Amino acid sequence: MNSDLRHDALHGDPYACLALAYFYQTGKELAQNIRLSLEWYERAAKLGCARAHWELALMYGSGEFVEQDNDHYMKHLSAAAGLGKPEAQMALAREYALGELVPRDDDAVFSWLIKAASQGDSLAKFGVGYMYANGIGVDRSVPDAETWFSSAAISGDAEMFLHVGMGYEFGLNAMKRDLVEAARWYKYGVDMGHEKCLICWRSVMSILDGMKPETLESRSSRLLSTDSQSEIDEIENALVAADMLFESGDESGALEYYQKAADLGSPEAMFNIAMMYHQGIAVRRDDNMAMRLLARAANAGSADAQFYLATAYESGLIPTDDSQIVKLYSDAAFNGFLAAFYYLGKYVDHPEVYVRRTHTRR
Repeated sequence: MNSDLRHDALHGDPYACLALAYFYQTGKELAQNIRLSLEWYERAAKLGCARAHWELALMYGSGEFVEQDNDHYMKHLSAAAGLGKPEAQMALAREYALGELVPRDDDAVFSWLIKAASQGDSLAKFGVGYMYANGIGVDRSVPDAETWFSSAAISGDAEMFLHVGMGYEFGLNAMKRDLVEAARWYKYGVDMGHEKCLICWRSVMSILDGMKPETLESRSSRLLSTDSQSEIDEIENALVAADMLFESGDESGALEYYQKAADLGSPEAMFNIAMMYHQGIAVRRDDNMAMRLLARAANAGSADAQFYLATAYESGLIPTDDSQIVKLYSDAAFNGFLAAFYYLGKYVDHPEVYVRRTHTRR
């Protein structure tokens, strides 16, 4: 851990506080200590860090690490949303739509959704379009609805299209059933090669041709048996087996299962293998191999690999320019390695805003 980190945290750097909170929460770099993690998140939040407010909202809302507390959840959620965090704005919109912790308010739903949508959140864009299309919280406007729907279609991913399609097909998430709209959104996923969207699109098209509708239970069962889901399950099973073997002291067995998961594309497994080569666990120590594997894991999306590769570049172990370091820290922060915000702050002003802007498809 950088020696300046604690000094900067004690002297009021919000991202240094966030980094300490993250390290204490995860047990990375520092021994896990949830009490200290909570204290440092609170410090960062008081210094105006939106991400710290969001993390506290998640903790108090879920009851993970701390006792569930709806008042603290809403306090930090509202603060994070007000400070511009799109995920918090989306969550606050959902709370106003549910009307359980706050009075139901369609105007507030629309207001928070359009804030998140304006920052590029694809699902928020869809939500704004849906509210315009149905006159919820705003005057009905088909042209405005189509503008937002088109933007969501351009920036969204296949999983979002699946989520929206199933909402229309089965009336989920308080959506009006509309098979034509369901087919439209599934087709966006089909065009991206998404297996589950293809299954759903074919089913909806057959219903539109007069076939009997499929139940949600039947569809869910079919989606869980797809090749893509089987591969996800295989990776998860391999990672669980590897972790168990590693904890039991069977390092060679763990390496075998990590390699199996890595061969299936798991960034987490790739990172773990890189660390095993770096530390000489179950293999002869080979830092050159470790760095190659670390780069592969970073490219595959491992936040840990992105962070530690950035620190390796920064230390001069591997020659590079600042732009690559900035990209890696930004990627790591976006993917959840919260300490990366502090290190990114050495290169850019307002790291939260920078990460948000550089990882949003508009």
